[in-house]
Amino acid sequence: MKELVDRGDNFEDSILQKAESSLKSLRIADLELFITAAQMKSLGKSALIHHLSQSGASAAIQRVENAFGISLSTHEKRQFRLTREGKNLLPRLEKWMEQIRSLIQSKDQAPIRLVTTHAIAQIAVPALLTIDSIEFKHMRPDHAYRAILHDEADIALVLDNAPWKGVIAAEISRGYFQLYSKEKNAQKKAILLPEDQMEVLNLKQSWQQVHNYPIPIKTTIPSWSLIANICATTLEIGFLPDFLGEKYHLHPVLWQPTPSPYRVLAIYREPQSSRIDTLLKTLHSTFTSSPN
Repeated sequence: MKELVDRGDNFEDSILQKAESSLKSLRIADLELFITAAQMKSLGKSALIHHLSQSGASAAIQRVENAFGISLSTHEKRQFRLTREGKNLLPRLEKWMEQIRSLIQSKDQAPIRLVTTHAIAQIAVPALLTIDSIEFKHMRPDHAYRAILHDEADIALVLDNAPWKGVIAAEISRGYFQLYSKEKNAQKKAILLPEDQMEVLNLKQSWQQVHNYPIPIKTTIPSWSLIANICATTLEIGFLPDFLGEKYHLHPVLWQPTPSPYRVLAIYREPQSSRIDTLLKTLHSTFTSSPN
């Protein structure tokens, strides 16, 4: 008896080992349909439950068998019957599906890992916390991009100022970089600038073209948030994205060059889920409804 049991275990293990190389093509939806058909002993009823046509259900069963490399059903028209191999494999597949559902449920309940700059987080994070559990980390855009590529974050919010390759990018909002001051009619003076990113280089070039001399720089501060806070509490003038200028109730100066446009992007790698879809809609609404 023990020999028969061992032989049965070895048989199942052998099937799974042989199938390992082809299981990458196995669809979870196909596997669910196969299990339902086996439990109900009816491919037609299973097709109705999974919203498929009879031919679509038959094709799904064929894909499952191709993935495992063995015949699992007898393909009778009136009744869905399993072969001996199918009967031996079914309990393992049912247990496997339970584990997959548990993993999916666990992932859905885990906080969404979001990374972005402190400046963008000021606008985004408070709104997102009202709709989902968020695990937020403050990162520079290049570090945030790397976190997405290495699966250390689920979504990153960045400006469209670099080639974001290997990720999905969804536009959240558009706006302008401008020079801002607490005073409505601020006079020309030296300016607070962030690091030399593309927007800053564009400002320097535009300033030179308009005023015929280099832009006067008081200091360089590697933080939009800090520049915004300084401008809101002093008479300094700073170069900022308009979502921060509006948040801190600052005024664009009248003597600046043409503002430089920008886009805020959400970048991620996984296919868009319902949670990510809700998050993107909330972000879009939050940025577009910010006060002018």
